[in-house]
Amino acid sequence: MIGAAARAVVLGAVAAAGIGALAAGEARAVEAVAQNQPPRRMPRLNTLRDVGLALEICWEANEPPLAQARPGMNVTVMLTFTKKGEILGEPRFTYVTPEASQETRALYEQAVVAAINTCTPLPLSEALGNALAGSPKIMPFIDRRNQKGI
Repeated sequence: MIGAAARAVVLGAVAAAGIGALAAGEARAVEAVAQNQPPRRMPRLNTLRDVGLALEICWEANEPPLAQARPGMNVTVMLTFTKKGEILGEPRFTYVTPEASQETRALYEQAVVAAINTCTPLPLSEALGNALAGSPKIMPFIDRRNQKGI
């Protein structure tokens, strides 16, 4: 889970790039994604943390409907990127909450793939693209909605 300050910085940068904005503008970006409209250009990503934040924003826009949500559901994926921020090969699911039903697992796996497809290719800086290219990274996707205290 990212902190409020870090989230505000990323959302502010994303807003400046035209993907969304804080508060009401973020809702419009989520609606655009839900309507399968291509998102506008993201700001350059310079660190692995930037990649994680960008994927988290896309995840939140593609989470399963609340009626089908399973609080705390955790799906972890191994991704390998090219220098240009594209996914090399297929995402590999390395962990899915074991107590989840087969239907719930499939629903969340589809949502993760949709989030990845929405975000990629990621606009990696040249230095980050060179550093990430061909090196597998483990990325968690966690449904934090409906959890007490969140």
